[in-house]
Amino acid sequence: MAALCGFGLDAGAQSPSSHPSKPHESSSGQDSGRASGSDPHSGSDTSSNPSDQTSDAHELNLPELLVRDLRLPTNIQAFAPRPDHAASDTALKGFVEVPGTKIFFKLGIGATTALAVTSKALSSDTWFTTSAIPVRGQPNFDSPGPQSTATANQSDISLEMRSKTELGPLKVLFNTSFAQAHPSFGFHPNFAYAQLGGALAGFTDSTFADVDAYPKTLDFEGPNALVFSKHAVIRYSHTLGRNQKHRSHLSFALEQPGTNAPSSAGQVRNLLPDGVVAWRAEGGWGHLQLAGLVRAVGIQSQNNDNSQTVLGIGGNLTGAYHLFHKHTLQFGVSGGQGIGAYLNDTGGGQYDAALDRSGALKAIPLLGAYAGLNWSWTHNLTSTATYGWLKLWDDDFDASLGTTGFHRSQYAALNLVAHPIKGLLVGIEGLWGYNRILGGRSGQAVRGQVTFQYRF
Repeated sequence: MAALCGFGLDAGAQSPSSHPSKPHESSSGQDSGRASGSDPHSGSDTSSNPSDQTSDAHELNLPELLVRDLRLPTNIQAFAPRPDHAASDTALKGFVEVPGTKIFFKLGIGATTALAVTSKALSSDTWFTTSAIPVRGQPNFDSPGPQSTATANQSDISLEMRSKTELGPLKVLFNTSFAQAHPSFGFHPNFAYAQLGGALAGFTDSTFADVDAYPKTLDFEGPNALVFSKHAVIRYSHTLGRNQKHRSHLSFALEQPGTNAPSSAGQVRNLLPDGVVAWRAEGGWGHLQLAGLVRAVGIQSQNNDNSQTVLGIGGNLTGAYHLFHKHTLQFGVSGGQGIGAYLNDTGGGQYDAALDRSGALKAIPLLGAYAGLNWSWTHNLTSTATYGWLKLWDDDFDASLGTTGFHRSQYAALNLVAHPIKGLLVGIEGLWGYNRILGGRSGQAVRGQVTFQYRF
């Protein structure tokens, strides 16, 4: 899914374009049997050895997840916190009860290997980041031939605990992969959070993001315009309405700030936490989510005697619609100013704000959109076609960004994925990317990828 922010032992925010944990992530095992409109074979194949044993988890009274689990390779849908603690499998198959308590836990492991051949060398070997595609005049634009790579660093381990308290259901989850921009392994946490009732604190996906709208790409990066950012979050979610066929929620969050600006503008200054409000409705038909983001984007001079702060504000409209209870159409449209840190192609870069030609700090406007169609040929064989488009209006910032600053990109992917047995994923995918910089130069690249995964 998204470009991932390199995450080593110091756990900082993961923004797109420099993270190793995409809009995909790993999972606790959900076997399906889905609510309204979902494919009974679309549950997360994450069961462990005792997974076929049903515990006394019914006493937790967990609601069933209404949205369809697309079995994303990273299984981010199963790990993501839900406002009402909904689970794909309310019996919590694969969980073990601590004797004498009402605490249930599960250890999960996903072993993943990806083999890729790319038409030219990219700065990130393992992620297909379109903003990193070399353009005319840059090294590797005229590549002597294809570049191959293989990695298993997208493998992950997880530990999940669920219980019931006087204040409501409790969920504690830790998940880490070893994903890096290159084939080497590195410690890369994806989730580390605790959720009690409607309150959540910890390291997880931004409230501005929507994991159920992530297209099922085998590429770890995902579409260029995908909103993907992981960092420290404090969130409260309130259920507006709920029945067996429909639910709606409203979430409020304060999140870890992280201004992205060119070093030539000065040192970054994070004045306040980022604020997010998100409304969501879901049912057997799919879901719709609208999120708004407000942030203070600032810089200060090297000698700290001067500072500038501008408003970052944006919106993200996302959703998924289940066609004929079998196929799924997903989409996302995001736009605003000063929000580059939250999108795949611009996250981890310098595209929140920059100095204009007069030397004033200005938030950089952007607009992005993507769509993905997941088509089920059979219960165990699917294809996903994905397209993304992203543009920055940064022509007036060339003095600060330089003539090699990112300007526009496109992304396309098409795959065929099989689940021959429970827990096993085998897929092949073709990718195309286009990158255009401020100076008007552009470049393209294509990639073929084969992915093998077993999750239990």
